[in-house]
Amino acid sequence: MGAGPAGLTAAGVLACEGLQLDVYDNMYEPGGLLIFGIPEFRMSKDKVRIGIEELAKAGVSFVLKKRVGDSPNSDLPFDQILASYDSVLIATGAWEPRKMGVEGEDLRGIYHAAPYIVSYYSAKFGYVESYPAIGNSVAVIGGGLTAMDSCLVALEQGAKDVYLLYRRTRKEAPAGEKEVDSLEEKGVQIFELKTPIRMLGEKGELRTLITLDMKLGAKDSSGRPRPEPVPGSEKELDVDSVIIAIGGLSTPPFSKSIYGISVAADGRVVVDDKKRTTRRGVFAAGDVETGPSLIGPAVKSGMDAAATIKQYLVNKQWS
Repeated sequence: MGAGPAGLTAAGVLACEGLQLDVYDNMYEPGGLLIFGIPEFRMSKDKVRIGIEELAKAGVSFVLKKRVGDSPNSDLPFDQILASYDSVLIATGAWEPRKMGVEGEDLRGIYHAAPYIVSYYSAKFGYVESYPAIGNSVAVIGGGLTAMDSCLVALEQGAKDVYLLYRRTRKEAPAGEKEVDSLEEKGVQIFELKTPIRMLGEKGELRTLITLDMKLGAKDSSGRPRPEPVPGSEKELDVDSVIIAIGGLSTPPFSKSIYGISVAADGRVVVDDKKRTTRRGVFAAGDVETGPSLIGPAVKSGMDAAATIKQYLVNKQWS
């Protein structure tokens, strides 16, 4: 379940072993974030699609636009999948937005980064009719690669003024100082040591972002200086939209730790060092078991899961 980096990697390895594979995904075409979540200027979609075509030729069957789960809006019940296959790999990623918990976060004009980028490329590739309505002025919150990409996609979409707000300085940004410098060269206005504290609107529509200045204190558990608020430093920034890019949460195809599959408090599927869940025959790989990560670790996770699945199906070994 899941046709992103981990799922596709595992499918490729197992197809080479001659196993019969069905890959379920709720998007319009396979690829996951490789197609819909990473901008074209970072990754060639043509090359990804060629690889997917090779998987199909190798016998991998893709079942698309099907949401597997245990919620009322699911297309296929998760327990039906469990009952239909000798082995199941959960590779459904980390698509649930992490919310900031600030006033006004539910106003129209507030977007979360991953859904925003997916919506943009779904429209660009012709799967939906319209782009997200971001307007002319956009504030992006965050310091990771997804925040950088959100700024660039907003520029590509036609936003006139794009602001990046980060609570530390560019030197501490997870994306790296060079990425932030590159954004600045492209016209993005960088606001360091700022964090949003309120989002104000009229008739449910975003109008103003209230920010607070920060200062750097002692190092925290991440090894970076802790951002601390500067009292009385509130400022207003008039924007048409805000894109929140502060990470996501794992999205397994079920809502609770049932079916004999343990799930951590933050939504990650619990696995051992061989990607085995607590239910025999069920495995998990990629962001659904690690939390949001990068393509390389997701690919490695898919390879590790495939090796254990082969051991389980071919050699009939679980422990």
